[in-house]
Amino acid sequence: MLEGGRTDLALLREGSSWEEVARDRARRALALRAAQYDRRDTDLALLRHLLKHEAEASMTDELRLAAVLVGLHGLAEDLPLLYEVRETTYDTWCGLGGMPEPGESGDRLREWAEGLDYSCFGTDPSDETLFTWTGLAREQGMVELARVALIRLLDDIDFRAYQNERQGKSPDSLDTAQLRSLAYELEDLGDTFQALRAHRLYVPLESSVQNRVPALLKLARLERQTGRLAAAISTLAQLRDALARPAEDTPPYWRGTNLGAFIVEEHHELAAAAAADGSLTEGVREVTEAATALLAELSEAARASVRPVSTPESPAS
Repeated sequence: MLEGGRTDLALLREGSSWEEVARDRARRALALRAAQYDRRDTDLALLRHLLKHEAEASMTDELRLAAVLVGLHGLAEDLPLLYEVRETTYDTWCGLGGMPEPGESGDRLREWAEGLDYSCFGTDPSDETLFTWTGLAREQGMVELARVALIRLLDDIDFRAYQNERQGKSPDSLDTAQLRSLAYELEDLGDTFQALRAHRLYVPLESSVQNRVPALLKLARLERQTGRLAAAISTLAQLRDALARPAEDTPPYWRGTNLGAFIVEEHHELAAAAAADGSLTEGVREVTEAATALLAELSEAARASVRPVSTPESPAS
């Protein structure tokens, strides 16, 4: 995966292809990853250049990496550049939090960079998660390679979940962060079915009602998008049961936020899809009545933000 990045890093070190590499998001990301594992004191100028261009992609892991690699040189003169990059968007402002401001010392900058380097990066490629490599593969257009690698990881987790169930063990040993990431990445790659597999494993592991409600909402959406309409109707019923629990156990202020609007929208979308299917008459009635009741509970602002129903989607293969 790093071969192309190493080639580009060599070109950058020779003083050539700076703009060609820096303006190409995929090549820039790989060059930064190559620089992460092959660090040289003479790289500061090219790192500054890549950092400026990576800011155009907003908050990415490679932007944080570029800031760290620049900051590790411990030069106070880089603080204005780093601060300018941090101010690019709200996301970069949050993602580069804790960064020293212009006027502070180079030692303070190095300390900040070393802390992030230790917690997020380092110099050993084997320490990286699979998601780092699949993300880079996707950047290079190797979508199928990334998808297959993610499915293999999901298969392994699914097998462990099956073994736990057979042996009567708690499913707590499963990595919820991994499952969340898998569901997100697979859906982003267009594989809604595999995203549903991952998310189905994740939902039962979420014990907090506050987190379970949005998890159930996503599960219902994925079920609807893959044509599992009866399952989606059941999932939304579980979601409504969770909302009906005592106030301290439910997501705070859901009636006045986008979460409430999204819940109503999913009820509308599912009702439309089930009506188009024609075989779930009772389910259509249940979901439609629930949508009306939930809409009435929303604040005026949240109610106004509920989007109209879209055209029912074709089930994914």
